[in-house]
Amino acid sequence: MTGNSSQSQFHSIAEFDHFTHSVCRTFCQMDVSINRSKQATGFAAELYHTELDKMRLARVSSNSLTVTRRKQDIAQIADPFYLVKFQLKGESLLQQCGREAHLKPGDFALCSTTEPYQLHLPSHYQQAVLAIPQSTLQELLKSPNDFLGIRMGSEFPTHGLLSQFLFSLVQRIDMLAPAIVKRLETNILDLLITSLEAMSSADMSPQQNAVQDHLRRIKRFIAMHLQDSRLSPEFIAQAEGISKRYLHMLFKEEGISVSRYIQQQRLEACSRTLASSSMQHLSTTDIALEWGFGDLSHFHRCFKAHYSVTPRQYRLRACSDEAAE
Repeated sequence: MTGNSSQSQFHSIAEFDHFTHSVCRTFCQMDVSINRSKQATGFAAELYHTELDKMRLARVSSNSLTVTRRKQDIAQIADPFYLVKFQLKGESLLQQCGREAHLKPGDFALCSTTEPYQLHLPSHYQQAVLAIPQSTLQELLKSPNDFLGIRMGSEFPTHGLLSQFLFSLVQRIDMLAPAIVKRLETNILDLLITSLEAMSSADMSPQQNAVQDHLRRIKRFIAMHLQDSRLSPEFIAQAEGISKRYLHMLFKEEGISVSRYIQQQRLEACSRTLASSSMQHLSTTDIALEWGFGDLSHFHRCFKAHYSVTPRQYRLRACSDEAAE
């Protein structure tokens, strides 16, 4: 290899402190805590890392963890790095600079060791982590901090290409000659810069792109679950792997609350069903219950407030309009 490589395995909770020390030595000083409720299942982890030319590449896996980069950790910083976290298996939630990135296999996110961050790993996972000197990335990319804490989804072509390349590389890196690895570092950086620049080439900033993408996904989720009585901010946040605070922040930008948006979508679904000639056999009560309104009095009040007529009047008007045509 171009530099030093090491691989360590940890097989019990007694080795947790050793694992934490190894992780901090590989990346940066941080607080690593284990989910105590899952200790009964034991602890197992693996950490592999290798020095490239300027960068460091690591592969880490373990049971459920929470990793926190605190202000006091930053005070001890010597060499600032950007960390690119690629999700290989499992899921994670990265929080930095007031943003959240819910990562699934194929996704990645950028974080900085000069800012506090938290990484939640709710179950067994595997990540590849690329550590890039801050000066190196800043020379190649304008305003890298604009991308901190943002999910880079595998559905975006250049993001997916980079993720696939890293996934293949971490599986084979110990079989490659040093000269090859050095050349691959240049390829990795080129792909990363291309991927991030492609994201920011749209009219919106990276943050706006990421927020709008996340909001669209949540709205699709809501549309698919309108008939589910469990649909609520809590249900959505849990399903999407985000905090309720972040969910409310996304909809605040739209000028509407999450609950109000759900109600509007359900009312619109009810109005379409009421107006459909093929649904005349369904009663108003059936329709309200079908679209998630458990309280019929509440449904009638909301419907009249939104459409200025009762559900029955709305249906009669729709039928008369259709007959007139």
